Amino acid sequence: MNIRLQSAAFLLLATWLSAGHAAIRQIEQAFELGPAQVELPARPDAQLTVRPCAGCPIVALRVTAATRWYSSLSERQPAGQAAVLEIYRAASGNPQTLVHVFYEPQTLRVRRVVLDLPRATQPR
Repeated sequence: MNIRLQSAAFLLLATWLSAGHAAIRQIEQAFELGPAQVELPARPDAQLTVRPCAGCPIVALRVTAATRWYSSLSERQPAGQAAVLEIYRAASGNPQTLVHVFYEPQTLRVRRVVLDLPRATQPR
């Protein structure tokens, strides 16, 4: 292989490798919480508070009209805040009930809330 061909191959490889190193941005974080760890707001423009662990400080997250509310992990369409709150109130006595809160770490805005109910308490 002559020097020109080697140089061209090296330049092409270097260009290709540098294009593959895009910056990774964290666009979403999530909490998986039990009923004792989360307070869901009744209004669409309020704060949702979580305590990630027993010794952790309370974290206040912002709920907006754009927050999507799902009543189960398998649900494809949002059920709405009122429906999710009603289901959650009925199921929150069960310590196996979980709430998944997905939020933007930069703004602390909640993107979606998803219930994970034990089989016995799932709505039919």
